[in-house]
Amino acid sequence: MDTKTISYSLRNYKKQLIFGPIFKTIEVIFELFIPLIMKQIIDVGIEKGNMGDYSYIIYLGLIILGLVVFGFFSTMVCQYLSSVCSQGFGTDLRNRIYKKVDELSLKELEIVGKGNLLTMLTNDTSRLQVGVASLIRLAIRAPLLVIGSLIMCIFVSIKAFYVFLIAVIIVSIFVTIIFILSSKQILKVQKKVDKIVTISNDDLAGSRVIRAFNKEEDEVLKFKKINDEYYKEARKNAFFNALVNPLTYLIINSAAVIIILLAKNYINLPDEMSSGDLLALIQYLNQIMTALLVVFNLVIVFTKALASRKRVNNFLTKESSIKSGNIKEDIFKNGNPLITFKNVFFRYEDGDNYVIKNVSFNINKGETVGIIGGTGSGKTTIIKLIERFFDSSEGDVLFNSHNIKEYDINYLTSIISLVSQKVSIFNGSIKENLTMGNENIDENNIIDALKKADAYSFVYNYEDNLNHEIVEGGKNLSGGQKQRISIARALLKKGEVLILDDSTSALDFLTDKSVRNNIKQIEGLTTIIVSQRATSLTDCDKIIVMYHGGVESIGTHEELLKTSKVYQEIYYSQVKNYE
Repeated sequence: MDTKTISYSLRNYKKQLIFGPIFKTIEVIFELFIPLIMKQIIDVGIEKGNMGDYSYIIYLGLIILGLVVFGFFSTMVCQYLSSVCSQGFGTDLRNRIYKKVDELSLKELEIVGKGNLLTMLTNDTSRLQVGVASLIRLAIRAPLLVIGSLIMCIFVSIKAFYVFLIAVIIVSIFVTIIFILSSKQILKVQKKVDKIVTISNDDLAGSRVIRAFNKEEDEVLKFKKINDEYYKEARKNAFFNALVNPLTYLIINSAAVIIILLAKNYINLPDEMSSGDLLALIQYLNQIMTALLVVFNLVIVFTKALASRKRVNNFLTKESSIKSGNIKEDIFKNGNPLITFKNVFFRYEDGDNYVIKNVSFNINKGETVGIIGGTGSGKTTIIKLIERFFDSSEGDVLFNSHNIKEYDINYLTSIISLVSQKVSIFNGSIKENLTMGNENIDENNIIDALKKADAYSFVYNYEDNLNHEIVEGGKNLSGGQKQRISIARALLKKGEVLILDDSTSALDFLTDKSVRNNIKQIEGLTTIIVSQRATSLTDCDKIIVMYHGGVESIGTHEELLKTSKVYQEIYYSQVKNYE
């Protein structure tokens, strides 16, 4: 069983997959015998009953009752097994998809897209669950019922068998055509669903921006457009599906009419077809019709499931472009730079231009290094390369004189603490958010980190302090509060490198300076501060000035004020002393 496909999620449910269809087969066998027994009751039992002997009817009635009871028992066992299997399969598959999200690099996740990921975790997984349940409950029952009913017809009337066989073949051809058309249409519908999910997520996340720019009507029109496109594609698919039931009824009932006409012709030929024969044939015809309708519904279910299977398998079989190395522990050697960029170029896979080009610099252990530059100058890209969210297109990024690609990803992540530009606060208590990097940390260390991040006062103003509940996305916290909690969380991780990617932008100048001074007192910590504020970097050991994707200058605040025109422009425009 391929461990990278959805079938691997069925590994613990082999018994259910085997015994479920077996019990369903038993139920079908019991059901197939009932029309023959009813035939005997009508042809023989009623005649004996007219003579006062009801024992034969009672005897056969008890047999039917027994078949029904055992059939019901078999059905319930099958239903239970299918529920256990399908629900367990869905749970395991969701876990695997979610785990895969964490395993893939940002490059792959950006290609897949947020909308697709959410659809896979919800819609696709649900379809596959229904597909597994239907596979156990109905995939065996419906075909067996059709085939079994046809075989039973042979014992009643060979002519009726041929009529039924022709009807089944016609319906089967029809269902096959619908399957081909519907499968293509379902894929189109799914793509429209993905777009609806993506637009909905964007609008919900940016609702305040939309209202601030009075763009509500534009967003409604944009959503209406994609929703109308979905409606058109879904309507085509519904049209295909809507044809099946009436045409199936038409074909099968036409067969019933032919059987009745055959029976009429047999009236003048005694012993050819009895009333019991006719009743049995009609019952088998009903079983065939019901089973064929189920088969078509299965076709719809499996078509959707196959489309979802293809999407999920494509995702699960993706390999991260960021391959983990072997170095899991490294002793720092004095005199070596901790981080080195050597002629580094980077561009996105589908990008035409380099985001950064020919970037070279060193960061020594224990230094506080600032990175500044205009929008789009490549500041955050440098951080992504240090964190190995992406790998350089050209050139080398070194960590402790080793190529960063030689390090184990988990080890590298464990020694780097990142406070990203876009703060992520999760639903749960403040303490749960703070202890993400180290769940076993004691409260004294938590308090110390909160004080360094200047977050202690507002956290302990809550009656339940560390146990105070944060709602989804941290919406009950201000921007500055979220940033300070994120900084405290990063400090509690106790990594060797702390990266602050424009993570104090919501803080006032005094709080920003206080937090930076507190961090600078941490012995041996290498700190990289990316900021738009030149005043936030004045105390750095050195500042890297980025300009149009390249390094314009490197130096201290005082040195850059003398040598770097870009830094001068940024600094003086912010302090309003530029002449």
